[in-house]
Amino acid sequence: MVANLKKHLARIREKTKRGNYWQRRKDSIYLFAARQICELEYGEPISVLDVGSNATPTLEWHRAAAKRLVSVDLRRPYVAEGVESLTCDFLQYEPESRFDMVTCFQVLEHVPDAASFARKLLRVADVAVVSVPYKWKRGSCKWHVHDPVDERKMRSWFGREPDFSYIACELNNVKRLINVYRT
Repeated sequence: MVANLKKHLARIREKTKRGNYWQRRKDSIYLFAARQICELEYGEPISVLDVGSNATPTLEWHRAAAKRLVSVDLRRPYVAEGVESLTCDFLQYEPESRFDMVTCFQVLEHVPDAASFARKLLRVADVAVVSVPYKWKRGSCKWHVHDPVDERKMRSWFGREPDFSYIACELNNVKRLINVYRT
């Protein structure tokens, strides 16, 4: 019984940590910048795909105009009314048609085959808005497999220069690179 209680408490702690993920990030400078960039780059897209959502509600930025909102995540897609929420591997996902915009925030650094992932982002939408940790030291996050990520690494993954690039710097000096690719 004690072992079961410990497992139950561990699950609750993990859910609480995951549930706070958005609360910890929602007011960050990089997300503010990413939202502004999405609005400037496409205005009011009719179809938006968010890849690697981790249950974050960034698709809500586009709710007013979008007729098709899709969230794809390995474990925790964003779930809301009117959102197609898919728990699957993006590399295995085959959309029925292209999207106006795809967003992918803080995901590529976790993906072993980042180049295939990046190039698929370009194939599924007219505009891709992507953010990554910028020049974080190797080992600073145990889940990142590509740190440090910089412009050269992004160019190698996407096979081209971005159409627009911005480095967002938080007050604690943590930086994130936001790139836009028009296809």
